[in-house]
Amino acid sequence: MVSVLCSDFAASDTLRAVDRLLLRAEADLPNDRRSLFICAECGDLGCGAVTLSIGRMGAKVLWSDLGYEKSYYENHHEEPVLLYTDVGPFEFDSSQYEAALLDAVRQLQPTSGS
Repeated sequence: MVSVLCSDFAASDTLRAVDRLLLRAEADLPNDRRSLFICAECGDLGCGAVTLSIGRMGAKVLWSDLGYEKSYYENHHEEPVLLYTDVGPFEFDSSQYEAALLDAVRQLQPTSGS
């Protein structure tokens, strides 16, 4: 698995992932869950993903309910999310959170002349 901020994937995919993490775009999984780590080979959520719930509380961003999505298909016979009960929640200052994600996007952009 790799971060959704993977330089090997299309820049447009990275921008969409950042928009989801910043709550500017719809979640990519049911129940308002958002992917954080995805399949390193193809980025497909069907291969499995580490996901989380993200919320805002005043000037804070809260990551909670981290887990592994076994499948995003509704008819799957297993529980769709295996929660990591010993991980998190994590709280971030919203301005620092946004700055860090936008800085990551800038760092992933190809430099001219490469």
